[in-house]
Amino acid sequence: MILSVDVMGFENNVSEAINGCRVFLKHHKNCEIILVGDEKLIKDLIKPGEKFTIVHTNEFIKQTDNPIAVIRNKNTSMYKAIELAANGKADGVLSAGNTGAYVSLCFLLLKTIEGVNKPAFMPYLPTINKKGLVLLDCGANTQCNGEDLYQFGVMGSLYCKLIRNIKNPKIGVINIGTEDKKGFEYHHKANELFKADKKLNYTGFVETRELLNGEVDVWVADGYTGNIVLKTAEGALKGVSSVIKHGYKKPWNLLGAIFSIGVIKSITSTFNYKNNAGAFVIGLNKSAVKTHGSADAQQFCSALNMLFSVVDKKVVEQIRNNIK
Repeated sequence: MILSVDVMGFENNVSEAINGCRVFLKHHKNCEIILVGDEKLIKDLIKPGEKFTIVHTNEFIKQTDNPIAVIRNKNTSMYKAIELAANGKADGVLSAGNTGAYVSLCFLLLKTIEGVNKPAFMPYLPTINKKGLVLLDCGANTQCNGEDLYQFGVMGSLYCKLIRNIKNPKIGVINIGTEDKKGFEYHHKANELFKADKKLNYTGFVETRELLNGEVDVWVADGYTGNIVLKTAEGALKGVSSVIKHGYKKPWNLLGAIFSIGVIKSITSTFNYKNNAGAFVIGLNKSAVKTHGSADAQQFCSALNMLFSVVDKKVVEQIRNNIK
């Protein structure tokens, strides 16, 4: 398996991307990684004996760039990394760069699977019952109609069957209430389409206060709503983890900390968003994953793990065969 990684254009140092790739390869020795970016910067960070392939370019898309203005530049690291996947020289692609540009370039170069209206960002989130969930769309499309939401649910359900081994994944559409009359017109249309498809395990509208309980496997929303839900959940989990750590540092809590250290580590590990920092761009003809613009080595590694899984399980091919 060959994976291309855009190591430029994100908020952290290039070394974070390369360190993440290095850790990933320790556990996936049969994989190859193509590092796309400034060759001099990359070579200075590669250790003797490491067999990374480098595709050189010193041009990259900045986080602040207007996506429309830069996507036609074929010399950027993001363009070249995606192009490798489009041309069959890589099995999948990862970037932490400009989100708008990444969506546009994936759409332009990789194209959507026939029958799919729009690709969607789909991250994995841990839950209290440890089943986990997937949430889509989380930012690829700010505007969606009912059919888009329905297709997101179909693809998310198939992903859960293939990757998470859930036989009959539960699907819910995020809304401000569970009653059928709640929400906008596109919510109502999606609700009708899901109810008409008896092959799906559709539970109806769901409210985000139930998100982390883990009772629903596939949470469906337009990209604007999904992105807000994702960032709120990540911020809340990060905050709770911080409160727990600081609380046990107080002298009068020390004894309790000693007896519950195992529980503390389990909680902080389970709900550490860095362990699940990738979003699968589902609905494309090739496997693509996007990670945070502020990604560090741990996040790059976890995003590569997601990319490996979708390539290994042939998720794109399965969606292509089933979406009809």
